[in-house]
Order: sequence, then C-alpha cells, then structure tokens
Amino acid sequence: MFGHRHDEHSPLQRALEAAGSLKAGSWESVESLAVLAIECKGTPEAEQLYQTAFRAAAQLKAGTYGAVRALAWLNRAGRELHSA
Repeated sequence: MFGHRHDEHSPLQRALEAAGSLKAGSWESVESLAVLAIECKGTPEAEQLYQTAFRAAAQLKAGTYGAVRALAWLNRAGRELHSA
C-alpha cells in the first residue's frame, strides 16, 4: 500500500515515522501532527506531537486554505487533549 515495505509496524507507527519527514512549518506538517496527536490521546507522545504542531503553526503562511485547515485541526487537537 505505501511502498514495498513488508514490516510489522502498525499504521500508526508508520504515520509517526512519516511525519518526521514532512517539511517543518508547512500546513501539511501542522495538520498531520495535530491528527496524530488526537490519535495518540492518552499516550506520552500526544502532548509532544501537539506542542510540535503548535510551534510549527507559527510559521504558516496566513490566509491560505491549507493554513485554515491546519489551524482548525490544531484547535481540535488542543480541545481533545486538554478537555477535562
């Protein structure tokens, strides 16, 4: 499905590995990290992913569709991770 790798890594593990190769500060990286943070809720990695996405969001080009979408996902991640 994603290349020719036939390893035993879970889809989540492969997604975490792939996120590391995204261009820092791009809307793709912010959105991907936010989605991963939501998916990892309840694990130590969740807050780290959220914080990385939050820092990367400061570098987004304002006024683009991608930036709006990424920031909406980042907001959702913050709400889901930090709600009581």
